Amino acid sequence: MSPILALIACTVFVAVLLSIERSHNREASLGLLVPTVWMLIYASRPLGRWFDMSGVGEAGVESGSPIDRMVLSVLIGLALLILLARKLDWNRIVNDNFWLIVFFLYLGMSILWSEIPLASSKRWIRSIGDILMACVVLSERKPLQALESVLRRCAYVLVPFSLMLSKFYPHLGREYGRWSGMEMWTGVTMQKNSLGQLCALSAFLLIWALLRERRTGGLQKAALRRTADLLVLLIALFLLIGPSSYSRSATSVSIFLIGIAVLLLLNQRERFARYVAQQLKALALSLSLMYVLLYDSLVKIVTSLLERDETLTGRTDIWRPLLEYASDNPILGVGYGGFWAPGNWELEDLFTPQFILTQAHNGYLAIYVELGIVGLVLLAVFLLAYCNAVRRQLDRSFDWGVYGICLLPMSLIYNNSEVSFLQSSSYLWSTMVFLTIVFSTAGGKNSEDAKMDTATLVTEDRIRAKKHPY
Repeated sequence: MSPILALIACTVFVAVLLSIERSHNREASLGLLVPTVWMLIYASRPLGRWFDMSGVGEAGVESGSPIDRMVLSVLIGLALLILLARKLDWNRIVNDNFWLIVFFLYLGMSILWSEIPLASSKRWIRSIGDILMACVVLSERKPLQALESVLRRCAYVLVPFSLMLSKFYPHLGREYGRWSGMEMWTGVTMQKNSLGQLCALSAFLLIWALLRERRTGGLQKAALRRTADLLVLLIALFLLIGPSSYSRSATSVSIFLIGIAVLLLLNQRERFARYVAQQLKALALSLSLMYVLLYDSLVKIVTSLLERDETLTGRTDIWRPLLEYASDNPILGVGYGGFWAPGNWELEDLFTPQFILTQAHNGYLAIYVELGIVGLVLLAVFLLAYCNAVRRQLDRSFDWGVYGICLLPMSLIYNNSEVSFLQSSSYLWSTMVFLTIVFSTAGGKNSEDAKMDTATLVTEDRIRAKKHPY
């Protein structure tokens, strides 16, 4: 098949998928397109890279481009207009998401001591966009259904196009290792790890949705959407595995398997799932402590299973100088967003000319460098608040509560060797922010609808609990 025919076939296929999705969510407003486009951009590659294929490295991409600034600014402006037109109970939203907002305010404050305040300001504004987009989803008549629609649209669009680009447009959908020269599929994203993250989250969402429909007896009613989900799921799994062991993202494979294991464990055991939700904070703290104590043994086991070396493909060589550098500013860090910006001479002095570094390959270390111990404490408090939001959501909608539980270990593990926390272009982080805000209570003119939806979900959960007590 020629590349042009492949592009046409893929476009038609995606159009059919979106039509199927739309037929199952006709209550979604036109305004939902704004957070959908936002997430499509964040889950793929910056717009500037589609129009400038001159070989600019990732560092150049992270500095932004005029078209990215224009489009993202327009989307933020549209989100503000939508929120102004829709009456929301802002006091309640702020109270429900207090620590998330405090965390983002601290990011803004850290610009004051950033070495490159302009780059820091741009990235902070982009990060605030996640909150605005999540509020737009929250303002929909059925926020949970709207959130699922946004995530499903991302899977329906980006996963098929990733396969098409990897197969038929290698100059766009593939890259080669800097030192090894081995081929890696990137699809619509910038690198194999980003593609792995996209496919892992998309595959997890679709499996979660299929299991939910099976629990509620809705598989036969939504046979067409089930077929669409299975097709996209197969493509996502194929891309996640990749053409070779080197080309696949071991981290993404790990979080997918862990997410599915937790999902299968909780899905059919509602009492156990509710117990886990009640003890989620304690479990998260205990497992984190256990991970720190057994780190060396766990790394040896996991790297052996995933066919990787114990340096995590050279990541430990990056962490040592970063830890030494961060120890000079341990309390407040060097400021959000500026450290990884091109032109930071301190970063260049640490790592070039050996190689150009654009991230720490560890989310916790990245926060320590930029935001210090204060940032790590605020991250921990936010994650504990996220656990509370998940526990409340489980009482309103069992399936969404389980989804939120699964996303927590996936995010914690992903940030051990990659970075998603606070990244203004991370699909995983944006999804967590969306969940946190959408799990809060809708207010204003939508409050009655939200109460009706909540009452219905609670009733359904109680009926299922009687049928399946374990």
